[in-house]
Amino acid sequence: MFGVVVVAHLGIGKEMVSAVQKIIPDASNFTYLCVEQDEPPAEIWEKIDRAIEKVKTPEGLLILTDMFGGTPSNVCLSFLSRPKTEVICGFNLPMLIKLASFHREASFEEVATFIQQYGQRNIVIASHVLSGRIQHE
Repeated sequence: MFGVVVVAHLGIGKEMVSAVQKIIPDASNFTYLCVEQDEPPAEIWEKIDRAIEKVKTPEGLLILTDMFGGTPSNVCLSFLSRPKTEVICGFNLPMLIKLASFHREASFEEVATFIQQYGQRNIVIASHVLSGRIQHE
């Protein structure tokens, strides 16, 4: 299994990873990093690097950030030069739960693409699902 680092503003990442680990207690390949307002990018980079060391595996590392273009994602982009590392911007709880319970045989690249698409499919307009206009997974 690959490692997962959730990097987000303030306490978002901590709370999301906490929720995942309550639902799936053996999600030990997850860690988080809280990015505080006005924190220097160099300090953020160091904290991310330490978080990566906790969960990295030969299979790969997914770094999930709360939004593309924010400080967390901008700093995380520098880690793309590392082997089998991908940054996915704009995560949600269904994505994290799916990653924690993912046991399907797939390449690292396939998992990254799958989880991005899975997150998009789990953003729904509730009235459309309830009325049967769309199917939900």
